[in-house]
Amino acid sequence: MATTDRTTPDGTDAIDLTTRVRRRLLPALHRVKEPFGGYAICRQYPEEYVGIVKRGLDAVRSILADLAFEPEPIASLKVHDDGRRSAGSWVRRESTLAPWQLHVTLFRTGEGTVEVFAHREYSWRRHPYKHYTQTGWDGRGGVERMRAILSTHGVPFRIE
Repeated sequence: MATTDRTTPDGTDAIDLTTRVRRRLLPALHRVKEPFGGYAICRQYPEEYVGIVKRGLDAVRSILADLAFEPEPIASLKVHDDGRRSAGSWVRRESTLAPWQLHVTLFRTGEGTVEVFAHREYSWRRHPYKHYTQTGWDGRGGVERMRAILSTHGVPFRIE
């Protein structure tokens, strides 16, 4: 599903088609899975906080693509503690079937900036069960890695 470069009526960058579809389908899927102990929506963990990038959503998506991240349609929909839903889910893997991935979640702030969260986890492509059960999930390692990537590539961010 392609990324769009549209703006919303309030002038902010529009979410991409993948995210719009995920926002529409995953709540229904969650209602089906939840009685059986499954999930399709989950809370965004504060310990995954990387920082705020002072760019709009389109610019951050472009930066991630330049840094070898790919949009990730196979991810639960994250909900911020303040109720905002994620505006994008991206992953970076060493190869298509790498055992691990760096997963990044984006949230619009309403100020024309993007809040970035990250964690390191097993890739669903290689280890679907470990991925789904969050075995080996590493928030601290993901945050450190993402901050290092942004810093190395000269992408300014602030930590609040």
